[in-house]
Amino acid sequence: MTNLPEKFIERMRSRLGARFDDYFHALKFQPTKGLHLGVKAQSSVSSKLGGLSALAFGESCYAVKSGKPGAHPYHSAGLYYMQEPSAMLPAAAVDLPKNAKVLDLCSAPGGKSSVIASRLNGEGLLVSNEIERSRALILRENLVRMGYRNAVVMSERPARIAQIFGGYFDVVIVDAPCSGEGMFRKEPQAVLDWSEANVRACAVRQKEIVRSADACLKEGGTLVYSTCTFSEEEDEEVVDFIISLGYEILPAPEAIAKLGVDVGKGYKFYPHLFGEGQFFCLLRKTSLGASEVRLKKGCQTASSSESKLVESVVKAEGKIAKKEDMLFIPALDVDLPCLMNGVMLGKLEKGRFTPAHGLFTALGGECLQKIDLTLEDERVSAYLRGEEIAGEVKGWCAVLVDGYALGGGKGSGGVIKNHYPKSLRRLL
Repeated sequence: MTNLPEKFIERMRSRLGARFDDYFHALKFQPTKGLHLGVKAQSSVSSKLGGLSALAFGESCYAVKSGKPGAHPYHSAGLYYMQEPSAMLPAAAVDLPKNAKVLDLCSAPGGKSSVIASRLNGEGLLVSNEIERSRALILRENLVRMGYRNAVVMSERPARIAQIFGGYFDVVIVDAPCSGEGMFRKEPQAVLDWSEANVRACAVRQKEIVRSADACLKEGGTLVYSTCTFSEEEDEEVVDFIISLGYEILPAPEAIAKLGVDVGKGYKFYPHLFGEGQFFCLLRKTSLGASEVRLKKGCQTASSSESKLVESVVKAEGKIAKKEDMLFIPALDVDLPCLMNGVMLGKLEKGRFTPAHGLFTALGGECLQKIDLTLEDERVSAYLRGEEIAGEVKGWCAVLVDGYALGGGKGSGGVIKNHYPKSLRRLL
């Protein structure tokens, strides 16, 4: 690991006291890997993977003790999301009301969004936003792989999200961009980028984001503020700022709180205690705040002929909507400036329908034609490499492994042409 800045060491010694040596020693070891199961996964998936240890704070959260689950076909099928264990904590800690409307305001690459979507289990609504478009596309790719049907992906400034929705959400998550002190063991570049000036600059930006988050949250709603840093400027002092806007601190569940250090204004998690580095605080909004913006304009409905093209491939329940050349099943029936709204079904091209990868990852089990392979079948690896595979199917079909959809293909003459996205193909 890159040598730590002297100023950072001084700050950590002051913060941890006698426990500093424990922290410093922990940085010499490899980080613990983890994963959480998505909505498509049955509980038996964990036992089939092996090498996992259940984490006490979440029914579907695991530490990875051995093996490489990130290279397993089940990962490609969207059964789980690889995520460092302490990074799961903020989204696992928040209480979700029935049919909750949740905003994840700074959400790429999608780990916390995935935890929330898994907990929503197909009900309510998740809006995941990422201001940087390149990162927003990665976010979308991850949520598509996981097959979540009730998610919207946006790439807007937080202030613009507040303009669009107003006080619409029951829960807002702000996993704020930060100085990354908790990532030093994992990301050497974070060490090189660290400075006290950057810490202060991050704190200013975090307060700006929090203002927008506040404008998106209804009275009585919950704000989850989190960082992967330890500095008081970015953690406790930002919580003080949130309180000044009209909030009160909520306790975390005991199973989560005991893994870290209660600093009075949230919880810090250190490598010598649990995970990498994480801070979060749960807060209830007590002020009235902004009114909910009335979302008026619904999505354009696809024509009956366009819907029939979709229904020739999959049994699609719910409204089939159209925006430009894309057909989709909206998670929120509102015409939004977004990268994804619910399930992307596919594109219309000269009167023909080409299914999107999201159709198969979300609805693969409901496709009219499918080919289901076992893990031992060599065609699984061939498919994930982007190769054609043998199969007696004519037309569009879902390609599954053990009943879980990997993606799609188009069969003819005993061969299934591969339509697994090129960006996802890999050698196994």
